[in-house]
Amino acid sequence: MSNPKFTIIYDTYCGWCYGAAPIFDALLATGAEVEVLHRHLFQGALAYKMSEGKGALVLKADARIHALTGQPFSETYRENVVLSETEVLASALTAQAAALVHEQGPHKEFALRQRLEHARFIEGTSAGNRDTVIAALIAEGVDYNTANQIGTPALAAKAEVIARRAMDLMTRVGSQGVPTVLKSDDDGFTQIDHSAFYGRAADVASLVT
Repeated sequence: MSNPKFTIIYDTYCGWCYGAAPIFDALLATGAEVEVLHRHLFQGALAYKMSEGKGALVLKADARIHALTGQPFSETYRENVVLSETEVLASALTAQAAALVHEQGPHKEFALRQRLEHARFIEGTSAGNRDTVIAALIAEGVDYNTANQIGTPALAAKAEVIARRAMDLMTRVGSQGVPTVLKSDDDGFTQIDHSAFYGRAADVASLVT
């Protein structure tokens, strides 16, 4: 039997993905073969305006996530993002940023993810702040001209290809949302109950057998 491989499907601006982030990082730290795919969940009809009822739902979800995982959500994030009259929960820019570094491997993509999570959930940066996304890319070693591709049709198309692969895998296993963590071997794909590792992320190494 071949060694197991893992696929992590996430969206940077998904609060539950942020809650599971220590599990993602612990799995990557095991040295197992891991593929990461940005889902680009928040677009179209799912690009909600916070002031139109979504903000209240997000606050409840964030409280639940914090209670289960310990992941922090700052007051600045609450005030500037969740309670904003103009904030739209859209993940196009972060999906494109993930696509831009995708070929550099999961460690690079998740280092970028960590920077963008901090900008969002701690510093309270808007999802529409292109400059923040570009700054995060540059901090991860991407040159300015390359980072400045954020917002271009070509990069949006690349992000969509990755998102569609993520959706196809989710459909295959019957997953209803992100985060989705899959384990694959000679017998195919199996969805992992990542929530079993909340508060004990290091124990995810038990999956690598």
